[in-house]
Amino acid sequence: MARPYRILAVGALCAVGVSVGVQRVAERREAAQAPQPLSVLAAFRAAPVDVALADTLRSGETLSGLLARTRLDSDAAGALLAELSQIADPRSIRPGLVVQYRMALRDGRVRGMSTRLDADRSLAFRRAGAGWAAEVREVPVRADTAVLAGTVRQSLYQALMDGEGDVPRAERQAVADILADRIFAWKVDFSRDLRPGDAFRILYERMVRPDGTARTSKVLAVQFSIGGTPHDAYLFTVDGAEDYYDGEGESLRRAFLRAPLEFRRISSSYSTGRFHPILRRVRAHHGIDYAASQGTPIRAVGDGVIQKVGWGGGYGNVVEIRHQRGYASRYAHMRGFAAGIRPGTRVRQGQLIGYVGTTGLSTGPHLHYEFHMNGRPVNPSSIRYLTGDPVPGGARGRFRAQRDVRIAAMERSSGPLLAANPRPDTSRTRQRG
Repeated sequence: MARPYRILAVGALCAVGVSVGVQRVAERREAAQAPQPLSVLAAFRAAPVDVALADTLRSGETLSGLLARTRLDSDAAGALLAELSQIADPRSIRPGLVVQYRMALRDGRVRGMSTRLDADRSLAFRRAGAGWAAEVREVPVRADTAVLAGTVRQSLYQALMDGEGDVPRAERQAVADILADRIFAWKVDFSRDLRPGDAFRILYERMVRPDGTARTSKVLAVQFSIGGTPHDAYLFTVDGAEDYYDGEGESLRRAFLRAPLEFRRISSSYSTGRFHPILRRVRAHHGIDYAASQGTPIRAVGDGVIQKVGWGGGYGNVVEIRHQRGYASRYAHMRGFAAGIRPGTRVRQGQLIGYVGTTGLSTGPHLHYEFHMNGRPVNPSSIRYLTGDPVPGGARGRFRAQRDVRIAAMERSSGPLLAANPRPDTSRTRQRG
């Protein structure tokens, strides 16, 4: 009876031994698979530690000198400057430019650099083998709409600059430029047509940066009362192209601009009999004189072909352009001509053709502007302008709906304030290298 017991006991002990052995093997396997202490892993896997530094370009210093202070070797600095020249002109960089860079503590090697090109772009460099790769990053912006409203006292420009509210002057000036030189350039001469008391409302879109500054994107709608006569304009897209139309959907685009200068003032009007200040006698003045500072850009009032460029006697330096349907324009007393302006050259409406000067029979810097029809001088203000195409019939309903929404936005505003909820806009990045 005792023997079977002993056999059972041995079997039980063997089972226990096997169990213990299996448990110890499992413990050893788990120990081998268990993660090592964090301090060991950190020392084994951590990348070299970088330190962030910044330096400023000093007065009279070149970018090469600044890079030398970062202990960047000459080959790397040359490669970086070569990459920079593909994006921006190094000569345009001014003192005060801040350059940020990352340097490895282990060996003091510069691993990356960045700087701000302008308010809307930053430039980052990273090591790419023996050279550098550049990345232009656009500052993320969000779009909102704002309204400028006011009354003219002296000029539209002055009214916008003196307006109430916290809209920056640069933003106001950008809006004024769009009004005078794109929207109403064919219809209103802001130097002569506006009168004290004329009222305006302007709805425009702006792109707001993270720091709160903004750049003007586009003017969406305008309402003007000029001498008691209402004028309006609305931006609308037809077949993928944006243009401005009046409240009835008629195009504001014309074959000829009302004036060849931006933000101008009249010093002498069209007249059949004017006392000439140099010749000291009365004679016809078949044109308009625009007083402006030396070097003010002069633009072609319409599409055409250059007929004459050069000296014109009493006209001084002169440009003459032949336009469609027998029209021609003349620009006199110029200081000089724009690049590429020569007889036979085709120019587009608004294209730069030269600069204001005081050559020829002139008492001071100004532009003498004439307009001719079939060889006869005519008052530019009396020309019947050829119009662009209106909003197509199939798009009239969409145009009216969009127009009414924008009118309501302007009418809700009595000054410079936000007129709609902001909508987000994604930032964009361009890569080089």
